[in-house]
Amino acid sequence: MTANLSRLVILYGVGGLSDVGRHAVQATLERTDVESITVLTQHPKLLEEANWECGCVKPHVFSEPDRKRFHVVTVKSWDDDDLTSHFAGASGVVSCLGNRQPFIHDWVANEGNQAVIRGMKANNITRVVVMTSMGIEEDWPPLEFHFGGKILAGMFLTVCRRAFRDLTMMEREYRKSNLNFLLVRPGGLGEDVVPTGKWYLQKEKHKDTFNVSVAKLDVARFMVEECLHPTIHAAAVVIGSEPTSSPGV
Repeated sequence: MTANLSRLVILYGVGGLSDVGRHAVQATLERTDVESITVLTQHPKLLEEANWECGCVKPHVFSEPDRKRFHVVTVKSWDDDDLTSHFAGASGVVSCLGNRQPFIHDWVANEGNQAVIRGMKANNITRVVVMTSMGIEEDWPPLEFHFGGKILAGMFLTVCRRAFRDLTMMEREYRKSNLNFLLVRPGGLGEDVVPTGKWYLQKEKHKDTFNVSVAKLDVARFMVEECLHPTIHAAAVVIGSEPTSSPGV
């Protein structure tokens, strides 16, 4: 390995949004420009499961060479001051701690990402790519062109109110952090969507439509690429897959 190779810090939690974090580990291992990965999570056993509730063709099993490239840190509390040390020397951060599923009561996006911000600032790291959700802040209402957006909006106003607040507060923390952040708002992360190596970013809300279903691994690949080679700065993007003849279906 040469000194020019990068090191990433990747964080994941539980739920569909957080599953992208596990896939970000996989997406990084696909690359040759990253020397090592530090994974921070409260749920380390999830990384050892073969089924990541996704449409990936092969089970997620790490080879011995892969295992030598990443180190897993079990987080007991996001308030732990020792977490800061794990960001030292990192080139960038991919953070996937959000959750928008109604019956998974694990809302640590705001708390966990405040720890990320502290760790980055303490170690002079500027680039972070963060998993959030469509429908947060200026993206309200979610998926304005698709019936699924009305369903999500209803959930955010009722059974997912805490998740909505958690993600909203997290986004606001990044906007006042002075970091070089990118907020990634995925459409539907379907468990049966097969990765294609492609994705689509909505160009203009209320005018631009796309296929809302997107593979978790493809979103992860986008996040890792943007972390290592930034093209979008201090902004938020809605991501799906290529438009079809029936947009949004």
